[in-house]
Amino acid sequence: MRIISKDPNKQDIEKLNELYNSANTIIHSFLGKIDEIQREVADLFISEFGVNGSIDLHSLGKLARITSQYASFECSQKLGKYQLSVQKFFNAWQSLRKEVAELSTKERVRYALIPAKICFFYFYNGELCKAVVCLLDYVELVPEDAMSMEAALRWLMFLGETELAEKKMKSWKMAKNSADVFEATRIGISYLKTTESRSAALDQLIQLRDRIKSENIRSFPKYELSSYVHWLCSTLSNVAVGTSLSGCEFPDRMSQVHESSSKAEAIIRNRVHGLAAYQFDNSVNASICQFLNEGSHGTDYGNCSLTKAVNIFFCFSVHLGSTVAWHFEMRRELALVNVAAAQTRDSISAMILNLRIALKSASFFRILQMTNVLAYYTGLVEEVGCEKNARLMRISCVNLLSSQPIVVRCSTPKETRAASRAHTPLPGEESGNRRSKSDTLNILADELEELDLYNDQIFHPITRSCNCNVCLHYPLSTTFAAEYMMAYCINSDFTQISMKHFNDEFAQIRERGMNAQTMMHRDKSVRPRPNIIQNEVFGLCVIQWLKRKVDTKQLVDTETLEIFKNALKIVKYLNLRTTDLLLAVQQLGRQLEFPQDCNCSWMHPIVKKPRVKARLDNAVDLFRAVSPFGRRPKSDTEARAQPFNKERYDKVCHEIRREMTQYTHILYRYHKMRIFLNNRKLFREWRSRLFPYVGRTSKDPWLSAYAWAESTLIGSRNAVQCRIAKCRKGVVTISGQDRFKNCVEAMPDDMTLVQIAMADNRNIYLIKLHADRDPIIMPLAHHTQADELMEKFSFMLEEDERIAKYPGDMTPEEFWKRRKVVDARMREFVNEVQENFLGVASYLLMPSGRLGTRANELARKISKLSKGGLLPGEAKEIVYLSKKMDSKSWKKLILRFCEMRTTDEDFVSYLSKFHEVSLETLAEDETSLIDASNKKYTYLVICPHLSQFCWERLPIFEDFPYVGRQVSIHSIFSQLEAMRNQEKQIPLQIDVQNAYYVLDPENNLGETKKRMLDYINKFKWEGTVGEAPSSSEITTALSQCDAFFYFGHGSGSSVMPRSVIKQSTCNAISLLMGCGSVRTIPQAPGFDGKSALHDYAMAKCPLIVGCLWTVTDGEIDRFLMRMVDDCFEKTKSVSGIDKLRQLSEAMHEARSKAKLRYLTGAAVVMYGLPVVSKPGVEKQISTTQTPDRNLRTSGLQEDNSATRTPSRNLKTSSKQVFPRTVDFPESKDTRTPSKRQVLKVLPTEATTTRITRSSARTPSRSRPC
Repeated sequence: MRIISKDPNKQDIEKLNELYNSANTIIHSFLGKIDEIQREVADLFISEFGVNGSIDLHSLGKLARITSQYASFECSQKLGKYQLSVQKFFNAWQSLRKEVAELSTKERVRYALIPAKICFFYFYNGELCKAVVCLLDYVELVPEDAMSMEAALRWLMFLGETELAEKKMKSWKMAKNSADVFEATRIGISYLKTTESRSAALDQLIQLRDRIKSENIRSFPKYELSSYVHWLCSTLSNVAVGTSLSGCEFPDRMSQVHESSSKAEAIIRNRVHGLAAYQFDNSVNASICQFLNEGSHGTDYGNCSLTKAVNIFFCFSVHLGSTVAWHFEMRRELALVNVAAAQTRDSISAMILNLRIALKSASFFRILQMTNVLAYYTGLVEEVGCEKNARLMRISCVNLLSSQPIVVRCSTPKETRAASRAHTPLPGEESGNRRSKSDTLNILADELEELDLYNDQIFHPITRSCNCNVCLHYPLSTTFAAEYMMAYCINSDFTQISMKHFNDEFAQIRERGMNAQTMMHRDKSVRPRPNIIQNEVFGLCVIQWLKRKVDTKQLVDTETLEIFKNALKIVKYLNLRTTDLLLAVQQLGRQLEFPQDCNCSWMHPIVKKPRVKARLDNAVDLFRAVSPFGRRPKSDTEARAQPFNKERYDKVCHEIRREMTQYTHILYRYHKMRIFLNNRKLFREWRSRLFPYVGRTSKDPWLSAYAWAESTLIGSRNAVQCRIAKCRKGVVTISGQDRFKNCVEAMPDDMTLVQIAMADNRNIYLIKLHADRDPIIMPLAHHTQADELMEKFSFMLEEDERIAKYPGDMTPEEFWKRRKVVDARMREFVNEVQENFLGVASYLLMPSGRLGTRANELARKISKLSKGGLLPGEAKEIVYLSKKMDSKSWKKLILRFCEMRTTDEDFVSYLSKFHEVSLETLAEDETSLIDASNKKYTYLVICPHLSQFCWERLPIFEDFPYVGRQVSIHSIFSQLEAMRNQEKQIPLQIDVQNAYYVLDPENNLGETKKRMLDYINKFKWEGTVGEAPSSSEITTALSQCDAFFYFGHGSGSSVMPRSVIKQSTCNAISLLMGCGSVRTIPQAPGFDGKSALHDYAMAKCPLIVGCLWTVTDGEIDRFLMRMVDDCFEKTKSVSGIDKLRQLSEAMHEARSKAKLRYLTGAAVVMYGLPVVSKPGVEKQISTTQTPDRNLRTSGLQEDNSATRTPSRNLKTSSKQVFPRTVDFPESKDTRTPSKRQVLKVLPTEATTTRITRSSARTPSRSRPC
């Protein structure tokens, strides 16, 4: 006997009807509250940014103000009650779902509203596991809804529930249009499960991705499919690279996440366009309630066979909730991937947009989540001024989680109206420009107005008795609980106590979340993995906690070891998604246990006293204001209380071997072990920690130098890899130690590379490379010395900038006297740096040469006699330097090398004799002699933290003009290889007649315009004056001309978009004659720093000339004219490339003739290869003073030399400036607004001014030359 059907009892039906009505009512009420909050938030955006105001990198203050207003809304404070109500509905539904499954099809479809509504609520509020539970229940009730079925597969893969996804695909009936989603999911699961077939699965998924892209079908399902497949591709490279994958080209993670986010953005723009990230019309409606009511009637559900309007409404609720959640998750993933790839501008811009759309959505969880990410990132960046942003974001987190939130008031900084801020007195003179009491109070009031917050606001604790929004959310939402703990750790600056609390709480959060995960499987025996989002959050916090412990050299205790082991376990659960976190945690754990710091005598930290930054009116003169560098005493390094465990250290080395074997294909030796190195993984946290660690601890000089090279320029190399969208072997990385050695040995004999690098412990190291010998690695200085160097150097630059910008009523004579005082102090300071920072290691900056037979033999003998004190490459360098050093300095340098290791005491007594023998051997060995016509080059690769210092002006380079810089070792190797393939020779030959120029594109440098036009008329150059060139003009000039000149403010990124430069093919040498045009602003270890230099380097620019700091227009114009004439004009009749004047020689000569030899002369540096004038090129000098016929001008007849304020009447050209579609990452100098914008708020008093071509805060005001 078979039972056909069984009706549920009436009590269950009554409960279902009550649940049906209650869920519908509460969700509708929730949507009404959200709609009300969204309207208030929209009004706040309009009041802060205007109707069409865009969000830029300076909008954090306004966004913090809106966030605090949101937290203080009465409606926002009541959202926690909806969380409690929906949780009750969720529990009730789970108890009744089996009864609904036994009903008729019509009744099942009717009651499907219950899981559909709950699913939407949880998706919208970020509780993904519960949302997927309801989504799976909805699919079981309405199997005809193919789009919901596809969404369920996407979310199961996203959450790491691959076994359940595989099970569901077997039981579900696949719709015809869903074949690609099922196929992509099947390939993704196969890739994870079977390592042997990963190569085939990789090819299949890439082919599917490319086919979907080529079809270019514009529909919601296809865009969702494309976003999903691109996201799957982004995870493919995060696996162990075994023999089956060693030759594969993986999709680049960053490019795939960006594409996935773009597709999700396109969907949300068409559904709820007010939540689109790049929708800057603040009047556009972001109301979810309205779109739920209206959107279902105009939406095409091609895969859904349901026709009733009520059922379509159910579908739309599920789809819209899933779409919004996927959009937020892809935006968050994009921001975190950008941080992992060291993309500073893209990271902060993505995070700011994420906070904006979170505020527009009015979702409490999403706002907290995006605020946390911003607070996390701003805490990473160490750029000057970012500490205010970090503090603002931390307080925003506390404010959101407070039971009594406050309203943040952040004002735009006010422009001072002080007549002069130049305080440098003349020698023997007291300052006469003292600040009055009222001025001091006004400045203090401005500073207080910048951030009006309660400093004593405490983090709100979770208590059962509290019924606030936070305390109601915490026990009910595991994702919210994880974000709450992250905010707590951020606010506590990742202390041991906060991490211990998070570690203990994580177990409870996991247990609560497992209930929902078990409901997905419908099998209580299954113990699912921890939620992937929670794992990510915990891993991010652990990394910052470990970094602080490593940097402060704390010992490993039992509690630390417990948290560390738990963190390793957590980030391993789904390491396909958390590979970067896993690698970083493991490496930081090794460094914490075995820091392996250098204990050489010159590497001890200096004693740093608390310094009060007094203005110079409190000092007699600048020499006393900037004390001599290097006189601070050094403290003795304290021995670690924890003894060194050799057996444990060997075990750690074996762990390194296992880790790297799993993630690599390149073999090298480390601590006598064969190790594979994953050279494709450009993860910032891992690479910036592990590679310098290997570089400073390895005893193999080639491995050490290779590791140092691979630790640099992570962000730019990631950007190149993102552009080609593939992780291709050898493109952005050097394919192993052997390849690195081949590149060094292929360098010209007259070229020496010297890398000044910052290690993972922030100490400074020197790495010297030459084709004739093994690399030389020497610890150079403790990081406290480097901090002192840049602190004092920056102080002098700031003082000169104050004088140049605010001369007040100074006479020209007094103006130049004051600047010459600063210039003289800088000269003394540079000498002090060589003597006390570099010491005898300064001689290692000089170029090396190839030794002859006898000199090589002598070097081998010296190395052998040292018994390990001198490596073979160091011995060869010592022999070569004997002719450049006196016996005393030579001996000191050898003793430095010996102190790094151990040596025989008898060896030290032979050093004086060795110096004499070296001199005699070099004299006898003719092959080691330097030909008088031979020019040897030193190229410096300097870390961002020390790049602004004028290394070229060290006394050791006083009579040596052949010194330049390189952006990275990768770039010079790439340039040399390209020149060998093209059979080009060094120096590069430049036809200066084939040039393009951009002169005063912002049209506010009248004197520069007149001065340079007179000079430009000598040449047949094409160019633009007084307006921005078009993108096509820029790309054509960079690719087809020999030289590109820029005369204007900063690097020109405000008028020449960064994206245009990076995507160009640059064959022209680029001379960017603006203030700070090639300055690199350091941000944090592992980041490249902010600089336009990287854009030109990505475009393969052969040579970049620019300024490191602020200079006045007249001085830099004369410097350029002198340098160009000396290089290209004076040698035009010379035959023979060796006799031609090099640009570096002309630059050296121009420095010596500058009025300020350090403030102006040392500011100009060159990055790239040496260049000379092209032989046989005749210079045709114009005899007229009118612009060339190819010149495009803008109002040249107007005289604006009186006030330098740009006039609207000057712009007479009808050509429009290149449009900027987005204000921040690619099209604008993110440090400062343009001059034209800033000049509008300046005082209108009539003063004679000097314009400094700076991208800094305000245009300079000083007297003409």
